[in-house]
Amino acid sequence: MKHLVRSGALALGLALAVTTPAWAKDQSVDIRFAGVAGDAPVACGTPIEGLGTTAQAAQLQDFRFFVSEVELITRAGKAVPLKLAKNSAFRVTRGGVGVTLIDLENGTGSCAVDGTAAMNANVRGTAPKGRYVGVRWTLGVPFKLNHTDAPAMPAPLNSAAMAWSWQVGRKFTKIEFTDPAGATGPWTANAFYVHLGSVGCEGNPATGQTVKCAAGNRPAIQLKRFNPAKQQVAVDVRAMLAGNDITANRSGAPGCMSEPTDPECVGVFGALGVTAPSKQTVFKAIAR
Repeated sequence: MKHLVRSGALALGLALAVTTPAWAKDQSVDIRFAGVAGDAPVACGTPIEGLGTTAQAAQLQDFRFFVSEVELITRAGKAVPLKLAKNSAFRVTRGGVGVTLIDLENGTGSCAVDGTAAMNANVRGTAPKGRYVGVRWTLGVPFKLNHTDAPAMPAPLNSAAMAWSWQVGRKFTKIEFTDPAGATGPWTANAFYVHLGSVGCEGNPATGQTVKCAAGNRPAIQLKRFNPAKQQVAVDVRAMLAGNDITANRSGAPGCMSEPTDPECVGVFGALGVTAPSKQTVFKAIAR
């Protein structure tokens, strides 16, 4: 598994790499993400087998999500904030809040629809020198950065692909699958989208209005037991879709667009921890 990212596969792992001189007060931290389906890496252009309640094959069309408010957990249970590295095309810190866009699609195969060649699988930063045994983060963009005029914001908050104009904010996840058979295939909508974001939002930040949302939908992901020397953390798309028939679309847009009345969101919300953070099944520690 440790060579998945180098080989171009999208395995989702979380590794904390310490490259710090003995005299330093802080240590460098590198949290690496990749995507898997069960035990297998996933990649654009390669069918993913066994998805959903009917064990369907699907093509990956997009795989991007925001990570924010990262904290490392000490042996005593103390949460220590990660200070992000300097701003880049994939990370930004504003008002003391750090946000990173993880981009695991490479713009090839089905991912060419809306993807790009540029990728980012890492959250990089520093933390006080010490031993950390766990990690937690928010899947999404914090409220005060989410409801902003996207074109006026720095990267990656200005990403057009992650903008969600009709909900006045951003897609926290943009993970999409398509029918390998294309438009002639048996899927009802030819696609299954997992677009997690705040919903029921009112107000236009571009005109200075205050934004209010009925549901924030920012799950807090926590791994209490994690040994960075021996483990990785997988984000498992098979687990994410386990409660859905991805070939069927029973209501509204294809897949889950975060609407609480959409039956396709029930399984997705449960797997991602939106309804119960402690019961999420997508993020898990696995052997390296």
